[in-house]
Amino acid sequence: MPESSSRKRILSLCETALGGVGRYQDSLRALAPHGYDLNIVMPEEDARILADRTGVIGFRRGGRTLGALGRFLRAFRTARREIRPDIYVFNSTFSLLALLALRAMGDRSPALYCAHAWAISNYDPASPKGRIVRAIEGRLSGLADLVVNVSQGDLALARRHGYRGRHVVVENAVTDRAPDTAPAPFARGSEDEIHLLFVGRFDHQKGLDILLSAFASARRAGPHLHLHLVGGPVRGGVTPDLPEGVTMHGWQPPEALNGYYAAADALIVPSRWEGLPLIVPEALRNRTPVLVSDRSDMGALVASGRTGFVFALEPDALVGMLASLDRPALQAMRGPARQSYENRFTLERFAREMAVHLAELEARR
Repeated sequence: MPESSSRKRILSLCETALGGVGRYQDSLRALAPHGYDLNIVMPEEDARILADRTGVIGFRRGGRTLGALGRFLRAFRTARREIRPDIYVFNSTFSLLALLALRAMGDRSPALYCAHAWAISNYDPASPKGRIVRAIEGRLSGLADLVVNVSQGDLALARRHGYRGRHVVVENAVTDRAPDTAPAPFARGSEDEIHLLFVGRFDHQKGLDILLSAFASARRAGPHLHLHLVGGPVRGGVTPDLPEGVTMHGWQPPEALNGYYAAADALIVPSRWEGLPLIVPEALRNRTPVLVSDRSDMGALVASGRTGFVFALEPDALVGMLASLDRPALQAMRGPARQSYENRFTLERFAREMAVHLAELEARR
């Protein structure tokens, strides 16, 4: 490990840190052996998602209001003054306000921006709102010295819309599972039962509405199907009505998730758009096949028929895929699923690639 005098200070900025953005901060801690110490500005109410809360500078967010954005920017200025970072990491769209403030102050410190899925994915690019979103994130991201895309799909989207900046891909990764994984959180009634797992927010992006409707139809013909939901509504959201065969488990701490993945026959990801959802490598590390929608190039995350399946995000197609699932076939995918994690999604690989890019940023100063 490098001497303390040569260690570099990273300040990571998160206007919100729910879901993958928060988990990404834990991944950044893997840079420690490469000589980097991490501090994080994030909403204090989101800090519970972190496995390690060392170096967290919290601010009170509540909702996305002008007051909350003001508190975020004040926390950023305070952290900048006290920590004197060598490198900045800006996460997701609204952190671009802090990046703009940094450059407006004349600070040319090395800065990296990660969108964690481009906001334009949520809009018709030709609509008035879509044009505004493209203009904001496409131009402001260029203020960073490096734009890190978490997937090839994100990179392709940025290039298609002509987003500014120097773009690279560093795929998301997760730490390996602990050897003392918790016991299975749900029981299997018979060997032919198929237990599917959904993990995430109950919002429009994650596509739970499509999944629940399709699952209800598929289960009428296949009562052996079971669906387990880990997660919950976002702030102000409501829990949907659940069809027969669906069990709600609520939000679970990170250390409990491995038990859910390992007990499931497959993880299902019906998202309308994504960057690279961390739940995919989390499932694969637990030998669990992954069923992904064909949106945002997520099909590139699995080898269809070997480590999972890719389905069209349409009701009839999803019903057909669910009805066709075969437990012995899913069981045969468990070994290849684990191999996919080891080959592609380890935290060591992520840290090596990111450290190379950070060293290049410093060399350009």
